[in-house]
Amino acid sequence: MQNPLIELSHSLATTVAAASASVVAVSARKNGYQSGILIDSTRILTVDHGVEVDGEIQILLPSGQVAAASLLGRDSGSDLALLQLQTPYEAAPVLALADGASLGELVVAISRSPETGPNASLGMLSALSGAWRTWKGGKLDHFLKLDLPLYPGISGSVALRADGTVLGLITSGLTRGAVIVIPASNLHHFVEAIAAHGDLGSGYLGVGLQPVPQPAGMIVLSIEPNSPSSAANLMVGDVILSIGGEAAADFSIIQEFLEAPHIGEQVPIRVFRAGNELELHIEIGRRPSSRSIA
Repeated sequence: MQNPLIELSHSLATTVAAASASVVAVSARKNGYQSGILIDSTRILTVDHGVEVDGEIQILLPSGQVAAASLLGRDSGSDLALLQLQTPYEAAPVLALADGASLGELVVAISRSPETGPNASLGMLSALSGAWRTWKGGKLDHFLKLDLPLYPGISGSVALRADGTVLGLITSGLTRGAVIVIPASNLHHFVEAIAAHGDLGSGYLGVGLQPVPQPAGMIVLSIEPNSPSSAANLMVGDVILSIGGEAAADFSIIQEFLEAPHIGEQVPIRVFRAGNELELHIEIGRRPSSRSIA
């Protein structure tokens, strides 16, 4: 009878060997390195907080070759950066994205070091919850925490489920002293946004707001010309009572509708104007991620 631990060991070794062919080392700062993952023959996903140079970025490929890359796009809120290789690298397999996770499951982290090549670590998914906002202002679809030690180059590592699918990208830049996984769904959305727009972007209303207690909502203090708020016929002095059916008691509710997935949507808003309530519709505009005001 086969020892189940040996079976597990062999299975993990096979998973690591296959996935490490897509993991690179990224040199994008004066000192140190981080990891990254090839998503096709020319593009690499890595973490934003370690990309500090403005010019050419050096990539250590799985073949051992050093290649040049440039920055395609970045988003500090979700700590993601997308790089472009100057010369295609055809040898890397494209890894499938995971469609879920379970608390307590084993996760393999694969990084690459200029000194030792690929490195593998095994940990447990020790925390799993719903959507959360990072301290940098980005929103991730899930809070995924790994029971793994921090070590040089771990940021940008790929986190794999036991079946070899990509759970996400590992970062140490979103919480202090913890290994966090940027979920696969956020990776997919980020890459799609960069391809379509050049950056992740954020929603835009073109309005200055301040909370008021009576009636509970956000009072309009200013409206930018030719903005979505102007087109929706909002007026200075209006109090936004709700947006998209959600009570607008504070700015966090408004901010939820400024997330990139809502860009282009027509959203109903209820406002209090001159003693009366009325319903308007506003289209969520798009503002590049380099600007973050509402």
